[in-house]
Amino acid sequence: MEIRIAQLKDIEVLIPTLLELRPNLDLTTLKQKFINQLEEGYQIVFIGNDKLAFAIAGFRTLNFFFSGKTLYIDDLITNSNHKRNGYAGQLLDWIKDYAKENKYDHVSLDSGFQRKDAYRLYLNKGFEVESLHFGRKVEGF
Repeated sequence: MEIRIAQLKDIEVLIPTLLELRPNLDLTTLKQKFINQLEEGYQIVFIGNDKLAFAIAGFRTLNFFFSGKTLYIDDLITNSNHKRNGYAGQLLDWIKDYAKENKYDHVSLDSGFQRKDAYRLYLNKGFEVESLHFGRKVEGF
């Protein structure tokens, strides 16, 4: 299946799958965040058809002292009706090639502790556990 780079016009195709990853967001908020993130350089690649994205990878470019030019994967999800078809692995392979072609120094992502199935994929694709990520909502400080 072809991997496509999403544009704003693809939002309706992406929404059902994005909502599976981000169920805490309502439809209006998700659409607005998508628009805002696109304006900040966020990109989505996906596998699917004209009605549904079967799998999505959302990423952006960050620059750090510790890792240099970094392709950071914000979102990686396979729609629950399309799991176990290798789509997430295909998207990670596409990202690896994109990172090489565009002279990135590093590719990274964070993954919630509950996503144990995803860990297997990341390790099989050559990712290493490099750190623990710590964070806190500003409102809670």
